Parts: sequence; C-alpha cells; structure tokens
Amino acid sequence: MNATMPEPAMDPNQVIGSRLQLKPYKPDPLLFGEPAYNTKPTTPSEWFSCKFSKQAKVFGCPFLEHLETLADGTTRINPISPNIDFLAATLSGDSKLGHKVVYVENELAFYYYDCKKRIYKATSEDKLANLMRAYLIRCAEELGGNVHKLNLFHTFRSDKTIRSIIHRAKSILAADDSYFSVSSKHQRQQGPELYERVALAFVQQILERVPGETLTLTDAYLHFCDYLRRRNMPPVNRKIFKNLVPPAIQQQFDLGLRHDVRDEEENGSHYGWKGIRAVELEPATQEN
Repeated sequence: MNATMPEPAMDPNQVIGSRLQLKPYKPDPLLFGEPAYNTKPTTPSEWFSCKFSKQAKVFGCPFLEHLETLADGTTRINPISPNIDFLAATLSGDSKLGHKVVYVENELAFYYYDCKKRIYKATSEDKLANLMRAYLIRCAEELGGNVHKLNLFHTFRSDKTIRSIIHRAKSILAADDSYFSVSSKHQRQQGPELYERVALAFVQQILERVPGETLTLTDAYLHFCDYLRRRNMPPVNRKIFKNLVPPAIQQQFDLGLRHDVRDEEENGSHYGWKGIRAVELEPATQEN
C-alpha cells in the first residue's frame, strides 16, 4: 500500500515574486466617481512624493524600489536607487508654506526665504545637507516594518550621496543674476556673512595661482571693490577688506599676507602675496 506523503508547508517568508517599481504617491478614490482621499504612504517613494508633490510632478519618482512578494501574501520594499534630481529639488521646501531656497552662482551661496521677516538669508551647504539627512530619517521612521531601512538610514545619508544631492541643487535651484538686483522684488539680508561669502567667491573666481607673480594688498583691494560694484554691492573700507579677503586667500591658496612684495612701479616693500595674481575682468557693457 503506497502512503501519500504530505507536501511540506511553504515557508511564509519565501519570496515568490519580485520586480522593480517606480511608485509615486496617488490618493485612492473613496467610491467610483467620488473625490479621492488621502491614504497613508507605504513606500519611500510614496512618502517623499506625498510631502513634495510639486517636485515629483517635475522630476519624477523619488526612488527606484525593489518589491518582493512573499508566500504569505505580504510584500517587502527596498529603495535601491535615489532620484538625485528630485531630492535636490526638495531642498527648496514646500512652496505652499512659503518655503524657498535659491542658489546664487556668482556668489557660490545658497539663500533661504525667512517667511516671518519676508527676506532671504544666507545658509550653508552643511545645513542643507543636514536637512536632507533629516528628511531621510523621518521617512524611515514613519514607514512600516516591511520597508528595508538600511539605505534610508545609512547609504543615502552618506557624505558621498549627500554631496551629490547638494551639487545637483546648485543647478536645479539656481537663480539668475537679476534675482537680487536693485530692481528685483526679492530682498536679502545685508550683513557680514554676505560679504564673507562674496570674499570667498572673489578669491575663487578672480584670483589664480601663478608661480612668480605677485599681488599687492592695494591691488587686491581695488579688484575687490570692482568685483562688488559689478554685483551692485556697496564697497567696503580697507579695514573690513583686510578682515575678509586675506583669510579667504589663506583658505584657498594656503598663502599668508607678507610684507616683502615688490611693486614694479614703486620702490620698497609692500603687503601682499607671492604666487597669485588677479584675472582682469572684461569691461562691463554700457547701455546706450
């Protein structure tokens, strides 16, 4: 007599299917023909596209996700690749709440809009990086246990990934030269931090390392005043200049201010630097 062997029970955690998905957030309809109602996001892509719906419409789904279906009918979701463009755009915040972040290329600086004071204030790349890390942590905390958290908590928050997001934000959030012009409706806070950023931009854009060349402190000051004028900013006195530009040169070129720089037109030694020079700017165009 042949005994029938029972089939072994299937492991409920066995994967019976898997696929890649791009799943933005979409509200579910209550009934046929009824308005949609907001359902709770269940995946990282749904969470981010729910919070930042305008950015999702422009830049697409936040993550490429790996979806696994298990034998017990449940699913596991793992975000495996971020959409850098989308994440960079989220650094501008929620426009419905009055949030706004812009990048001014000629100053190499980000500005955020202070809704209470109705003015733009300078912010740093490090602060925006910390904001993005906070977004990712909140996403990991608010989603269910079927979502793998390792990439959200660690991989996507790594310095390498965050730097790539901040770098992309410089183009996605870029404002043109007229954004803070005299005739613009946009106003920004005028303070020491603004001139510190402009001093660093001046050193990076106008000065270059050239062995054998020299730059006197006086010439550097004249170039800096011209740099400010071209950006519709008032000039600073020499005392403020000495507190701004020499530290930026030290940071950029590792060169300290010295008192043995010779001037070709004058005899004697002057304060200045050896091994750098200023790039001559083209004359500003005049309107007829």
